Amino acid sequence: MNTIHRLGRSLTAWIFLVTWVLMMSCLVILGSFVMRKLRAIAEEVGRRSLVTFVVQTADYLNEQFLSVERTALRTLVSDPVIQCEIDFQSPPKGYTPFTMYTYVNRLLTQVQRNHDELIDTVMLLLDNGMEFVDASHQLAPYRPIDQPYEWFVQHTFYNTTPVWISEQPPADWLFDDHRPRFFVSQWLESTPSDAIVVIGIKPEYVRTVMESVSTGRDADLAVLDEDGRWLTGLAPPAPLSAPLKAVVTRVGADGIVSTPSGSLVVAVASIPLNGWKIISWITPDKLAGGATYNLRGWMFAAFGWGSVASLFVAFLFSWMITRPMRRLTEAMSLVERGDFSVRLDARLGWYEFRVLAQGFDRLVDEVHRLLEQTKLQEEEKRQLEFAALQAQINPHFLYNTLDSIYWMAYARGERDIEQLVYAIGRFLRLSLSDPREFLTLREELEHVQRYVEIQNIRFQGRIRVELDADPEVLEVLVPKLTLQPLVENSIIHGFADRSEGRIAIRARRAGESYVEIEVEDDGRPNRAMVSGSHTERSGMGLKNLVRRLELYFGPAFTFDIQTTNSGTWVRLRLPCGRTNGSSSSD
Repeated sequence: MNTIHRLGRSLTAWIFLVTWVLMMSCLVILGSFVMRKLRAIAEEVGRRSLVTFVVQTADYLNEQFLSVERTALRTLVSDPVIQCEIDFQSPPKGYTPFTMYTYVNRLLTQVQRNHDELIDTVMLLLDNGMEFVDASHQLAPYRPIDQPYEWFVQHTFYNTTPVWISEQPPADWLFDDHRPRFFVSQWLESTPSDAIVVIGIKPEYVRTVMESVSTGRDADLAVLDEDGRWLTGLAPPAPLSAPLKAVVTRVGADGIVSTPSGSLVVAVASIPLNGWKIISWITPDKLAGGATYNLRGWMFAAFGWGSVASLFVAFLFSWMITRPMRRLTEAMSLVERGDFSVRLDARLGWYEFRVLAQGFDRLVDEVHRLLEQTKLQEEEKRQLEFAALQAQINPHFLYNTLDSIYWMAYARGERDIEQLVYAIGRFLRLSLSDPREFLTLREELEHVQRYVEIQNIRFQGRIRVELDADPEVLEVLVPKLTLQPLVENSIIHGFADRSEGRIAIRARRAGESYVEIEVEDDGRPNRAMVSGSHTERSGMGLKNLVRRLELYFGPAFTFDIQTTNSGTWVRLRLPCGRTNGSSSSD
């Protein structure tokens, strides 16, 4: 379960999965498109093949029907004995009326037997009711003598050219066997009698021809006459008869069309000799059935190989993409364990990852530098604190000593010494006894005043301190002993050879986040104080102050000092994020 969970959160697994899904989707879409195109091509090939098949069948039957006209029918029409029989002429030499009758019947029988696979019946019908028929058939009895002649005359329309008849005569008077037949007939005009030569075609022969040419096909074949009547062949199901008939009457001589519902594809070809039509119908799924089956097999094989290839490509792609990220992850793990010597510039090849690696290298360098700087600052701070601890005097011992001096001066009436000792005691209590690192600006100003009181004992009250602080900054916290070193520096260096002096202290806000404190005196300018950077300025107190403020506030702290002919001006700019209300824990 943990392995599955890790895989679910792995970028490599997600890239592999997404790439594989996209490739498989493209493969399925492309395969479907190719399958549809190939199926359409196969269907088109099947349609053309079906039309060719029907046209060839029609051409073959046309040749067979034409052979009947050219051989059997022409033989009968041109025979001189038959002409004599029709015209009631004298029999040719060597013939009697009986032998002529026998000869005609025998000739009809011979013609039928010569084309036995195709011709079913051969008849000669005269307008006077005389009938001749081949020996294998006999006309049905009990009928009016002129019925067959009149029926065939109606269909030949006195044409002296062959006429193909698809309509069946009444079965009760033509033949006893009642079998369906096709007929080709020709009217023979003569005097004093007219006659019709009739040849019956076997429908089963036509079916045999269609079955032989349709071997191996799923299409069904049928023959229709010029009026759309079904002559022979497989009849369609009843629901399809009307759509097929509509399609056959709409399509041209040779062509292919679909039924309105699209359930069948119908190919039509005409027999030129008689205008009959050969039709073949098939369902669209069978039209390209074999090709579709083969295509489906090839597509499944291609899909299987494509799936394997997509797995390989997805794995290769995900590995190529995530390899730099794995190296980056390994490098980050080493950095977490404290190894800052890791570099990735030469190990990642992609442009984007090279940029990321360069940023990572810069980040590692910066973190390393900051850690080293922090270590140095902590070491420096520790040394400063250690020096401060070494310089400390036991406060109780100092307070007790000053208290003894104070009472001795009081007992002897030394008021100046008394005031000096009192002021020193208050100053030292604020400097040594208060454990806080930050004081309010109000307390820092009070500490400065105590310091000036002590110095005024020396200068006999001739040092003036002018305070100008905005009330809103008096509660801002500042590091302890921030102003006292500045005032001390002014007194020591500015008023060393003077009998009086003025020190102005101003404090105000600078924006929302800073407070500016200015200390200005009118003492003698000290050029050594501004000869270099502020960390190299004269006076250990001033250098200690600047360094302490840098450690406390970093780059947010600024320090400026200027000297003119009228004195020295110092400006401190400190962050005012702390106030007395928020420093109760300090």
